[in-house]
Amino acid sequence: MVDQPTWRARDTAAASRGVLLDPDRDPVAGIPAYPTIYVPGHLLITGDPGRAVELLTSAAVVFGWRVEPVQIRSDRSTDRKSTRSRELTRAKIVKDPQSDRDEPIDAWRLLQRARRVSGGLGSSAQESEKLEAREESRARGRRLPLEPRVRVAEDDPLRSVGLDHVLSVDEIGLNPFARTNPFARTNPFARTNPFARTNPFAELESYSSPGTGGLEVVSYVGQTPHEKHAVHKGGRRPVVAVVDTGCGAHAWLRSRADDADPGPWVSAHWPSPTPSKVVGIDEVDTDPEAFPDQTGPLDGRLDSSSGHGTFVSGIVRQAGPDANIIAVRVSDSDGTVLESELIEALDELVELMDDDGLQIDVVNLSLGYYHETPEDGRFSTGLYDILVDLRSRGVVVVCSAGNDATDRPTFPAALWAGGDPTLGLGPEPAGLAAHLSVGALNPNRRSVALYSNIGAWVRLYAPGTSVLSTIPTSFEGGLAPAARDDMYGLDREMIDPDDFAGGFAIWSGTSFAAPYVSGLIAQGLASELTSAGARPALGYEDLVSHLSAPELSVRTASSLGQASDPVDG
Repeated sequence: MVDQPTWRARDTAAASRGVLLDPDRDPVAGIPAYPTIYVPGHLLITGDPGRAVELLTSAAVVFGWRVEPVQIRSDRSTDRKSTRSRELTRAKIVKDPQSDRDEPIDAWRLLQRARRVSGGLGSSAQESEKLEAREESRARGRRLPLEPRVRVAEDDPLRSVGLDHVLSVDEIGLNPFARTNPFARTNPFARTNPFARTNPFAELESYSSPGTGGLEVVSYVGQTPHEKHAVHKGGRRPVVAVVDTGCGAHAWLRSRADDADPGPWVSAHWPSPTPSKVVGIDEVDTDPEAFPDQTGPLDGRLDSSSGHGTFVSGIVRQAGPDANIIAVRVSDSDGTVLESELIEALDELVELMDDDGLQIDVVNLSLGYYHETPEDGRFSTGLYDILVDLRSRGVVVVCSAGNDATDRPTFPAALWAGGDPTLGLGPEPAGLAAHLSVGALNPNRRSVALYSNIGAWVRLYAPGTSVLSTIPTSFEGGLAPAARDDMYGLDREMIDPDDFAGGFAIWSGTSFAAPYVSGLIAQGLASELTSAGARPALGYEDLVSHLSAPELSVRTASSLGQASDPVDG
């Protein structure tokens, strides 16, 4: 039994991991910016940091800051097959003790300053005058005209520099990128009548309410999913890596079995010479799938994303009963993970594939963020690069599209060439496995859920609304049944809304459409792989021909009538 965390630990866990970007602060002419959430204390540099650190250091002087590079991942591309440099560096920003300035540290301000003075982006007298004119116009409250976007040179050292974004697993109503300030209410209990709206189901948030698609206790009376194929000599089961909050205890999701039991398993550890290896977070005390209430007030409420990884894994098990599942824990109980942490975890998967012989067929990413300056490669491409690395090894990448009812591209869902031409990602190397971005269908399986993100960058739509799946059986929150009346020696009560001892729930979100596709892909591989056959082709067209079968209920954008209009640049 783990000790109850102190109030200090709970407050620390509840604190926001990032800050909201103000696009109007420190603008650079020709670089329009949009809101996102990021870590203010450092920047990320992919590849050789040398020249980029020099530029950032020079730009930091005006604020009274220094830049201290801290290497996260070393470059091992010389001894491993790789499409990129593996070096990943945090450019930590600290105050210069020799400076008398006292500017609050802000990675966005530093990056914009470096762009402005590095040679071309607002550095000329003409650009400076234009920027001053725009600042004066903004100060007077005038609407600013759109300007032509500046194209970034291929050899610009700042192409490799970006903010460290905060990603979120995207359950309905709990995506901090949907609202500019999710913490605006100082007292969430201030309304005397929370049911004052005559039609509470008219808004997108209705999907988040129990009874309309939100997390809700449910009974399941069907059978446990069972594998359909025995593993023959030289064969193996397909493997899905679920990169999420981990996976909790459930009868459907057995821990890795002994060699004598060939049934499908769920695990985060792999035997290696010594010691066993784990990807992502391996800290027992903060496991969201074991301890669901770790943050905020002591009110007994389950944290927003506790159980998310178990729910996703249960969907994979239902759609792909022959698949083994690698539960990679990267997110906390509030559903957040830093971009740098995600890149590290994915890079560790690549290392295990190359160095330890780990076989992975599908990676499921039910998480995402919005980039502030996505056009023309004006972002650090570290996340895109590692996804291409996985795909070059035959791994299909499946991403949720997001739940904000917008066509604004989310990362990593939109990180495939051709999805949004303004991203400037193509062309990709030949022979890559598919990258699939997945939106959510309503239960009728004909219409797209109103909350689901859409756009030319969303490739598939799958069942994601009011989905039934697994939840850790240990989860029991502080809410009580609304009524109880024990008689005849029987415990009699109404439904306890947060007692999940039965092990099943319904939930909604594109988070749950993605693993449905991941499981179907894995199951489609099972016959060949278990009989020691070669893995079938996993390109986009190959997969769509399989996934588009009517009984699978996966829809392409074109089959739903989505026009392929060019994205507004």
